[in-house]
Amino acid sequence: MRGGLRRGVAVVWLGAVVAFVGGCDSGRTTVSPAVSPSVSASPVGSVAKAVLDQAFTGRQELASGAGVLETRFGNTLPAQDKKVLSVTFAFTCTGNAKVAFTFTVDGKNVPTATHTGTCDASVIQQSLEIPAPGPVAFEADVTGSRSGAFAYAFYTEKKQIS
Repeated sequence: MRGGLRRGVAVVWLGAVVAFVGGCDSGRTTVSPAVSPSVSASPVGSVAKAVLDQAFTGRQELASGAGVLETRFGNTLPAQDKKVLSVTFAFTCTGNAKVAFTFTVDGKNVPTATHTGTCDASVIQQSLEIPAPGPVAFEADVTGSRSGAFAYAFYTEKKQIS
């Protein structure tokens, strides 16, 4: 019963976060994981995924995933249309673990994009410039409790008009 109460409190808290950011996004593509087999539509991960869906209204989603926290997981977004100049990586998780991200663009590490956060149901965002069409990838290392869930998505940020 206590776990259900905690999840209920987390959902209410996530709802408050969403209220500040926006409504629903209908276009979605799911990409299978590159590192973690647990990236799926688990019921717990679905709650976290709903937060991102509601937080990024009107943004073109390029890929997404959700699942139960593991020690390490990640994914690679295949090369995008040459008109995509940058993408936003968005992530949320629950369970109070610590998560550290590394990013690559076209196989090259992006050291300025390294980000660390706490799995407290807040949304972590990272902008990634794409100088030429190529894959964009993230890896997440989790420390502490892995009793929570996560969701992530890549969204088009800047696009060349002509």
